[in-house]
Amino acid sequence: MRAEQLLFVATRRTRRATSAVTLTVSAVVLTGCADADLAQLEGTLADIRQTPGGQPPVMAVALPENQDLSYLYSDGRSPFLPPDEIAQDSADRGEVALAPDRQRAPEPLERFSLQELRLVGTMRMGERQVALIASPDGNVTSVKEGNYMGTDYGRIAQINAQEIRVTERVFTQPEGWQERQVSLVINENSE
Repeated sequence: MRAEQLLFVATRRTRRATSAVTLTVSAVVLTGCADADLAQLEGTLADIRQTPGGQPPVMAVALPENQDLSYLYSDGRSPFLPPDEIAQDSADRGEVALAPDRQRAPEPLERFSLQELRLVGTMRMGERQVALIASPDGNVTSVKEGNYMGTDYGRIAQINAQEIRVTERVFTQPEGWQERQVSLVINENSE
């Protein structure tokens, strides 16, 4: 038992020594907080807090003079509207009668522009006048008044012996749907 008692006593002394060292270090650290300069600092801060504060200095910044600019393209199409709404706007302006029927099935000669089509002949069949139109793909198509041709919704208005008159419908931004008259004539010098 003697060894156990010695161990117990040694452990107890070690604990006392550790506690004494901890207490000494804590006292040294806390003594540093009781500095005399802190009292002077507190006095200076109290003086500053009691002094009335002034207004911050006003810094005048010279701004450039504004110039009024007029927007030159206010009558043009808005780039933010989809084409369907533009068509709706033109319909609201009373141009519904001139708008082409998009539900109608396209005819064979509507794949080509009028500049690509050639009038190669006309003939009378009873009371009806018929025109023969050559297309760039080499075909010759028989057409009558009321048929459509060209990429601009062109409708054949009249067929004469030497020419056909086509009424096209084109869309322009300021005016909406407009009609224009175009003629195809027989070129005697062509092949």
